Amino acid sequence: MTAETAIHFTIFVFILIGLSSLSAWASYTYLHDNLILEIAGMALSWGTILLVLYLGFSRAGWDWWRPK
Repeated sequence: MTAETAIHFTIFVFILIGLSSLSAWASYTYLHDNLILEIAGMALSWGTILLVLYLGFSRAGWDWWRPK
């Protein structure tokens, strides 16, 4: 059970690192002239990304982030 929790946590961290890198690159490339749009776009994209990850993990039954 502990190894499974470590694997789930590692998957979650790698997904977040990859998505944050992609988000930062896209914001720098396409929105570097307007700071307000850059901040709003990152907040909106991260809200969507975290919602999809949460719904996907909870639907798959991965409840390792909840206390038991």
